[in-house]
Amino acid sequence: MPRTSHPGRSHPGPEWRISHRAPRTDWSDTIERCAACRSHIDMREEHYQLVLDRKIDHPGKLSFERQCVVFCDETCAETWESRV
Repeated sequence: MPRTSHPGRSHPGPEWRISHRAPRTDWSDTIERCAACRSHIDMREEHYQLVLDRKIDHPGKLSFERQCVVFCDETCAETWESRV
């Protein structure tokens, strides 16, 4: 089963690939920080999200890990991507 996590603020390594990008509005009442500009994001408000995947080779099976990265908007996501 894949694992999902929220990564630290640094860029992931080259083994990570973007599997999904989309505007989002969550039901969660949490506050996250934009990975690019560090602004506070109320997850109930419209924001932008990238989903990153990487393969993990476990003996006897192939699995993957997933990370979600949150941004204020698409512009912040593009800025963050350009630094990878």
